[in-house]
Amino acid sequence: MHSHEMKNICANCHFLAKEYREQKTGRALPYSVSSDERNKVKHGEKEFIGDMYSLKCQMGVWDEGVSPGKEDRIERLNNVDRKDQCFFFPYNPSMLFDAAIELQKRQQENHQIKRSNI
Repeated sequence: MHSHEMKNICANCHFLAKEYREQKTGRALPYSVSSDERNKVKHGEKEFIGDMYSLKCQMGVWDEGVSPGKEDRIERLNNVDRKDQCFFFPYNPSMLFDAAIELQKRQQENHQIKRSNI
């Protein structure tokens, strides 16, 4: 396991999404960032997704489409430690966003119960 593996960074998070905006309707279609694309991010490759996509946190923590701050993407995805500042949930390639949202909520609640019992 690399040191990268379980850090609470966007590149490891299930909610890292790429969004495609339809030209005609303006409708935003979110997709999960694939394992392959995530590996490229971790190796510092800037061209890991196509130009037609913008990146965002599916849980609304940040969104390039809204505030295009295209400051170094790779820096943001690999180095910003988001521990306890967001909805971090480890990436699982076979899980849909909705399931991850529910599981993350449950994990958060369990964490708070444990905290209040201490």
